[in-house]
Amino acid sequence: MRKPMYRLASLLVAGSLSVHASALNIMVTNDDGYESPNLRALYSALKADGHDVFISAPADEQSGKAASFNYFYPSPVDQDADDPDIHFVHGTPMMAVLYGLDVLSKERWGRQPDLVLSGINAGHNVGIMNPTSGTVGAAVTAIRRGIPAIALSGDHGSDRDGSSAILASLVMPVINALEENTPTLPEGYGLNINLPSMRKFAAEEITYQITTAGNFSANVPVFVINMAPYSVPEYGINLPPLPGVVFTDYDSSGAPPDSNPRSEGRKVEEGVIAISLLDARYGATTYDYSAEKASYLVRSSLSELLSSGWGNWHR
Repeated sequence: MRKPMYRLASLLVAGSLSVHASALNIMVTNDDGYESPNLRALYSALKADGHDVFISAPADEQSGKAASFNYFYPSPVDQDADDPDIHFVHGTPMMAVLYGLDVLSKERWGRQPDLVLSGINAGHNVGIMNPTSGTVGAAVTAIRRGIPAIALSGDHGSDRDGSSAILASLVMPVINALEENTPTLPEGYGLNINLPSMRKFAAEEITYQITTAGNFSANVPVFVINMAPYSVPEYGINLPPLPGVVFTDYDSSGAPPDSNPRSEGRKVEEGVIAISLLDARYGATTYDYSAEKASYLVRSSLSELLSSGWGNWHR
């Protein structure tokens, strides 16, 4: 019988009472805006675990902006009225990351953060969707600056039912496993982590697995001449009969076939916490085995978590 999600939330509180000696300096960002419940839950979990954390996020919803930015254009910045460690930028996720790196980190620590976390996004970023994702774009921006970064995506969490705190609790074992490393991740690489739906799967069923990006995504953007048939009334999305970009399922999208059983998009739909290596390098490079080495180092760091899953890690 499925156990209530609140049991997982209570375990999170119990597990947060111990402070790790190797606490990290962490910047948290996202593309859903600084008021996102998932972002706030991750921030709270990191602080409760003893890490020195601040938020530098967009002022409002910026999904689908990838690593875009506005240059030579004013970008006002501000702080949350109730928490001076929560900062926001009137701009894209990449701009929020740059504000955190170029201004806030230097003011706070006199150096760059040990780790940048982007998310937890409300919705998965997998396969063919990754290049368009502001969550992934923010992480790639940090990695290209030489800073370890992780893109995190999951459910549409909520403070009301505790689901945002549950998503955050699933992330913490990964941070705990990596924090002893110096640096926390191999240079030039990060992670793309997608968390399964806590509305579909019980905590006891969840495992952590190393996956590959692949192509598969449950939702794929396509351009259509008439958007109206793609309306989603239950979510308040009522579209006009006009041309535009909508989401459709993978098989209907015309995307290349994906038969890889380890694709992150397929594994997360099976209830797996999908952990993929995020390569931030662009352009043609000489093959140097660096990706294989990075993958081996990540797998070694997470070996206990990969073999035991969430439940055994917290016992």
